[in-house]
Amino acid sequence: MRVAIAVCLTLVLGASTFVGEFLLKPSMAFAPGAVLVMLVFAYGWPRLTDSPQPRATSIMLAVFGGAGVVATVLADEGPFLEWLPILVGMGLLWAFVQNLTRGIGASHATVNVSAQVAGLAITLSAATWVAAFRLTNDHTTILSGLVAVVLALAATALPWPARYTSPLAVVAGTLGGLVAAVAVGGDSAALVLAGGLGAVMGVLAAAVDRLLGLIAESKYQAAALTEARRRDKARLFAVHASLGAAPIALGGVVVYVLTRVAGPV
Repeated sequence: MRVAIAVCLTLVLGASTFVGEFLLKPSMAFAPGAVLVMLVFAYGWPRLTDSPQPRATSIMLAVFGGAGVVATVLADEGPFLEWLPILVGMGLLWAFVQNLTRGIGASHATVNVSAQVAGLAITLSAATWVAAFRLTNDHTTILSGLVAVVLALAATALPWPARYTSPLAVVAGTLGGLVAAVAVGGDSAALVLAGGLGAVMGVLAAAVDRLLGLIAESKYQAAALTEARRRDKARLFAVHASLGAAPIALGGVVVYVLTRVAGPV
């Protein structure tokens, strides 16, 4: 299910390029897709981490994720992410205040704050897709990253142990990056960069899938994936939504950094 969600989010990201650039304005390209990725993650994350305040946590992540995308769209010049550190600081304050309202003796307070902080970092990462798009007119890097992360996620979803799917995810990500670069007619240097980007996306997808999969089945998760399938389909969808959206959001950071450091693919 998480792969299907990731594919849908990727397609929306690609379609939002046209919506933002041609129907709205160039600075808003990728913004609609980034907002959707952020909202899907904001909905699923507190259910994945078994937050005692799922609704309040989802609202917090949606508010700050939306603010991050808006700030990136409104930025006049690069690097377009100046407001994200400020939003992180404000989100930390929100998380502490939100947990203080539960009372001093609230259970699993440290776990809940840690989960909220991690979710805040991931949901703000969605804004980097918008910033990466605005950095250059050559968007081969973005295409390579999107194809690579989807193929890598598909590899991690295979019903095999992680010691097999993780290396396969790296291989699938590398091939995805190369195929995307070849499809747009990249030269040899572009192929090298696209292959490297794909490999990093594969490592990212495997790491996130492994880490969040462990969280989903930890003792703090009231309905683990295998149990939720029988007990609560809505919760299962939320967990898979988080597992599918998180690598997409974090993948924008990789694309943004590569574009800033190495230039367009």
